[in-house]
Amino acid sequence: MRGGEIELLAPAGKPEILEAVTAAGADAVYLGGKRFNMRALRDDFNFSDQELAGAARYLHQLGKKLYVTVNNLYIDRELGELSRYLVFLQEIGVDALIIQDLAIARLHQELGLTLPLHTSVQLGLANSPAVEFFAGTAVSRVILSKNLTLSEIRSIHEQTSLVIEFFAHGDLCVSHAGQCYMSSFIAGGSGNRGRCVKPCRWPYQTRGLHPESHGYLLAYNDLCLLPYLRDLVEAGVFSFKIEGRMRTAEYIQKLVQVYRAALDRVLSGVSSQEDQAREQAELYSRRVRNFTSGNLLGRPEVDATDPSGAREPSFPTAPRILPALDTSSWPKSSPHPPAGDYRLTVTVGNLHSLEIMLSTAVDTLVLPWGKYRTNQAGWDLAALDEALQMAGERDKQLVVETARIVTENEQRDIRHLIEHLQGTAVRAVEVNDYGSLQLARGAGLPVWAGIGLNTSNSKAIAYLQEAGVNRISPSLELAREDLDGLLAAGGLEVEIMAQGPLCAMISDMCIYRTASGEEYGACSAPCMDGDLALEDALGQCYPVTTDYQCRSHIYFPRERSLFTLLPSLAASGARHFRIDGRFYNDRLLSEVAAIYLRAMGNLQLAQKLDPQDWQRLLDLFPQGLAWRSLQEE
Repeated sequence: MRGGEIELLAPAGKPEILEAVTAAGADAVYLGGKRFNMRALRDDFNFSDQELAGAARYLHQLGKKLYVTVNNLYIDRELGELSRYLVFLQEIGVDALIIQDLAIARLHQELGLTLPLHTSVQLGLANSPAVEFFAGTAVSRVILSKNLTLSEIRSIHEQTSLVIEFFAHGDLCVSHAGQCYMSSFIAGGSGNRGRCVKPCRWPYQTRGLHPESHGYLLAYNDLCLLPYLRDLVEAGVFSFKIEGRMRTAEYIQKLVQVYRAALDRVLSGVSSQEDQAREQAELYSRRVRNFTSGNLLGRPEVDATDPSGAREPSFPTAPRILPALDTSSWPKSSPHPPAGDYRLTVTVGNLHSLEIMLSTAVDTLVLPWGKYRTNQAGWDLAALDEALQMAGERDKQLVVETARIVTENEQRDIRHLIEHLQGTAVRAVEVNDYGSLQLARGAGLPVWAGIGLNTSNSKAIAYLQEAGVNRISPSLELAREDLDGLLAAGGLEVEIMAQGPLCAMISDMCIYRTASGEEYGACSAPCMDGDLALEDALGQCYPVTTDYQCRSHIYFPRERSLFTLLPSLAASGARHFRIDGRFYNDRLLSEVAAIYLRAMGNLQLAQKLDPQDWQRLLDLFPQGLAWRSLQEE
């Protein structure tokens, strides 16, 4: 391998691109097959099985390596063919698989495979406990989240023996990887399954922020870390990854040539500012979008996006009308579920909401750790202590939920939280990232897997069960038949989010400040002044909140409600249902909980639900309700 212990990793979408990037100096190439691959929107890209075998032979003859992306989320009905595909990839001698779904790690064990696994950036590994979770497994390399600073990368490297890979150049999504469901909720095309329709690349109008702003407010510029290669090498990055499996051979070849020359100079110690300036100018002249350093030097500034859209490539998608449920959605007939014990869990955002729920028949309440700046929902340690005392007096059970995003700097807060919860009567810690899972199980606390882990199949559930998890909330992207299959597979308790707002995207960009154009150095905290929504070209509004880390949470215009599906879900084996009421006011929380508690009572007696309760729900949510994406309207 050139460059000693440093790897330059290039993409290839076609055989001719594979040849171009190897000639340009790549040490290794990553690519995908025609199946089970994240880049699935274009039929003319990706490799057939025969081409995959040829790629492995070609690269090995040159002393280079081949990594194959098997980095989708999968569903149970795909696992048989997926297993055969994994065996095929080992047989042709690929050097590693790049994976997102824990099902592959489970199948790797069951099939007795020996080829190494590399965790995909889609897993969102952003802290050292998350990396530690995969140590001692078939995983030999972790591709870290793009949303990390240089110091965080260094800290993670210092605490792991696993190889560190990091993206150096290419497209950036404004959302944290693996935590964007916008495309799935809008169009049924999941970004976690390679079919993103790129709603972040559409223009939006702000509502609720004055003066109002219009433009490509979510359109991130392209990542370029060429000036920071030496810093990244010193921080412990082994493999420098270039994004672009859908780009042309000419474009990718030039990128690889520039990064090859720059890395060689860094490693030889003869790099100069003149060389760097020349190489940067060459890349800039060939750019698709303008460049940004992303999070490497700190939170992205307002110039990390380009609201003008002047250099935004054309992409053939646009907003579409998002249908709402109505009285006609009430099923003409529904199965009679077996009588049994059906349970309701409610997420609450403050002590007053908790007090209201403690006086109801709800027996389990979830407290989301951390505050939302926009509406002050969420919990700190003092409030948690008071909540535990109140719940103990009422014989209720509390679950503490960790955030969906936890970076290396933030995991210290999670460590403190976990230590604080030891010895308390908390029923479980619900985790949404693998670092929180690692810390909670290490402390001996019961663990639930939240929606942030994107659990989509029974093999991933089995892997989590072996890791100490005892309840899961499955991915919000599952279609109905796939959820039924997951329920039928048994194993862990499954809790379904039946009612609540749908967080479609989480971004480190402050949408308030991007829209207002306010510089980062002098924040006037516009998120504290009122509500903000992004309105698409069809007039549909996506509410925005900010959390205590100043991240933007963008929500689907319609709230999720599976009320009309409760009997059929129960007939399929569902026993646990969740209301996410963290943002509800007192009246709304009380009324929604009462409606679902009556439904639980009906299910327990194998009785039909009351259609008047469905009408009450419709009246409570004039902005509309949706099934997305459990079932298409």
